[in-house]
Amino acid sequence: MHFKRKLIVVVLASLAAGQAVCSASQESADGQQVVVTATLRNHSIASAPAFTTVVTAEDIAKSPVNSLADLLRETVGVNNQTDGTGRDEIQIRGLGGKYTLMLVNGKRISSGGALWRGSDFDFSSIPLNSIKRVEIVRGPMAALYGSDAIGGVINIITKTPAKTWTGTFNTEYRKIATGEQGDQYRIGAATSGAFNEQLSMAISGEVYDRQPWFSTTASDPTRPARLEKKQSQNLVTTTTWKLSGTQSLDFDFGYNKDKRPYALYYYAYYPAYKFEAKDYREQEITRYTYGISHKASWDWGTTTAFLNQEDASIDDFNSRYNKPQQRLLKEQNTYAKVYANMELGSHGLTAGVDLRRQLIKDPLTYLKTGKISTRSSAIFAEDEISLSKDLHLTLAGRVDDSNTFGNHFSPKTYLSYQANNVVTVKGGISKAFKAPDAYQLSPEYIVISCAGACYLSGNPNLKPETSTNFEAGFEAHQKGWNMSAVMFKNDVDSMIVSNYDSVKNARNWINVAKAKTSGIELQGDVEINPAFSINGNYTHLKADYTDERGKETKLDNRPANVAKLGVNWKATERLQTSLIAHYTGNQFYEGKELPAYTRLDWNLSARLQDNLILRVGVKNLTNVNLEQKSKDFAYFELGRNYYVSATLAF
Repeated sequence: MHFKRKLIVVVLASLAAGQAVCSASQESADGQQVVVTATLRNHSIASAPAFTTVVTAEDIAKSPVNSLADLLRETVGVNNQTDGTGRDEIQIRGLGGKYTLMLVNGKRISSGGALWRGSDFDFSSIPLNSIKRVEIVRGPMAALYGSDAIGGVINIITKTPAKTWTGTFNTEYRKIATGEQGDQYRIGAATSGAFNEQLSMAISGEVYDRQPWFSTTASDPTRPARLEKKQSQNLVTTTTWKLSGTQSLDFDFGYNKDKRPYALYYYAYYPAYKFEAKDYREQEITRYTYGISHKASWDWGTTTAFLNQEDASIDDFNSRYNKPQQRLLKEQNTYAKVYANMELGSHGLTAGVDLRRQLIKDPLTYLKTGKISTRSSAIFAEDEISLSKDLHLTLAGRVDDSNTFGNHFSPKTYLSYQANNVVTVKGGISKAFKAPDAYQLSPEYIVISCAGACYLSGNPNLKPETSTNFEAGFEAHQKGWNMSAVMFKNDVDSMIVSNYDSVKNARNWINVAKAKTSGIELQGDVEINPAFSINGNYTHLKADYTDERGKETKLDNRPANVAKLGVNWKATERLQTSLIAHYTGNQFYEGKELPAYTRLDWNLSARLQDNLILRVGVKNLTNVNLEQKSKDFAYFELGRNYYVSATLAF
C-alpha cells in the first residue's frame, strides 16, 4: 500500500507539472545536456530512458569535496557508507556497493575480485582533474551492461584531446581542525593537444597524500585512526589517431598506485578473559590499464569496438590471516565490447557483443591450483521505438553466458512521454542480476572466519542474485530552473550470504537472503536572479532485509531521509560563494536506531587572474561529531576541516 501511494503521488505530480507548464515557451535548459550511459548512444537527460544525474568538471572544481566518493554522496539517491576507518562504499537506492557497476569511458573497472573485503581502491584509481563528467544512472542497467548493475551505474568520462595545446596545474591542502593529524595534500597536472591533423593526446596525473586522522589523540593505543593513512599516484593518457573523417582509434594507458600503510584497524578488550584483541593491516595495489578503441561512422549508422585490460598486483598484510599473514595477489581483467547504432524508420537500434575474462592468482586462498578463472560472453540489443512524435517505447534484452553460472536473461521495458517542450514523464520495469564472485564459487576457496574459530568456503552451486525493479516519474527543464521526481522499487532475491553450520563448525555461501528497497527521489535547481541560485535534492528510502534465518530487519546504515540544500551567491564575475546544508535522517545499525544530524559546508571561489582560480572553504562547519550523538554509529563525519586550492591554466 505504501508503494501504491507513492506511485499515485508521483503520477499526480507529473500530470500537475505538465499542466502547469503546458503553455510555457521558455528555452529548455539542463534537460538538453547529452548523456551516453543509459543507452550507449547520445541522448538528452530528459529523453534518456532512465533517470540520470550528471556531475561536470566545473561542479567538481567548485565543490568542497576531496574525492570522487565524497562527490557522489552529494547527488540524489546516492549514499557513501564509509566504514570505521573511512573506506568508501557507494550505495544507490539503498543497495550495497557491490550492486553498483563502475565504468571509465564505458569500460568496467574493478580490481576487487582478489581483495574483496573492505576494498575501495576503484574510487581513487583516476585523477580528479582528468574527469570531464560523471554520469550516474540510478536504477538497474543489466540489459546493457550485465552483472553488478542492480543498483545503478557510475560512468566516469575523462577529458578527450583538444586541437590546441592547453593545460592546467592544480594543488590542494586540507587541514582538520579537531582531533590530531589528518593533513591532506593533492597535486595534479593535465595537458592535451594535437601533434598534427591526425594525432592528438590528453594526459593527466595526480599525487595524493593523506595523513591518518585521530578523532581524539594519536597516542591512544586502543583507538585506531578514524581515517586511515592513504598515499596514491595516478596517471591517465589517451592518444587519438584520426584515421579519416569518419574513423578514429584511441589508445589508453592508466597507472594507479594506492597504498594504505601498516596500522591498527581494530581493537577490543574482553574483561572476563583479561584479553586485548588487536588487528593490524597494510595494503597496496599497483594497477596498469591498457586499452584500444575504434569508433566509426557509416552511411547506415555508427560502430564502437574496444579491448581493455587491467593488470593489478595487491600486497596484502592482515594480522587476522593464518600464516603467512603477508600475501601477494594478482588480478587480470580482460574486457572486449563491440556494438552498433543505427536508425531504421521509427526504430533506434543498438546491438552488440560483450566478452569478459577474469584471472585471480592467490595460492594461499585457492589451495589446489592457486588461481581461479572466470569467462563470460553476452549479446544484447535495444530498440527505441517512436510510437508517436512524443511517445517512445524502449525494449532491451541481454543474454549472458558464463562458465560459472550458465545462462541469464535480463529484459527491460521503458516508456517515455514528452508532454511538452518542458516536461517528460517516464518509467519502466526491468530485471537485473549479480553473478556470484569468483571466490564465492570456487570449491578451492577457503579463508579464516568466525573471528578465527572457523573457515569460510566457496560453493560452486551458487546461483546469481536477481532483482525486479520499477521506477516512474517526471523531469521538467526550463531556462532558469530544473526539477525531477521519481518513485522506485527494487526487490532482490537469492542474495548470497555466508551461513554458519554449527555441526561442522564452518561457514559457506548460500542463496537465501532477500532485500526490498523503495522510495522517492526529488531534485531541483532554480536561478532566482543572475546573482542568486538555489539547488537541492531529497531522498526518502525504505530498506528491509530478510536474512538466512528468515528474520526480517531494516538494512543497516540506510537513512530514511536524506536532503541537501545549497544557496549560491555570485557576488561579481570573479567571486562566488556557496553555503550547503546536508541532512541525514534517522537510521538503524544492528537493530539500534541512530539519531538524525545536519552538516554545513561553505566554499568560496575567486578568479584572481584570467588563468588563476583560488578556492577556500570549510567542510563540517559546525563540527558534527557522531560519537557524541550516539556510540552506535559505525561510521563518522570528518571533523571540521579547512581547505585551500588553486588552479593555474596555461
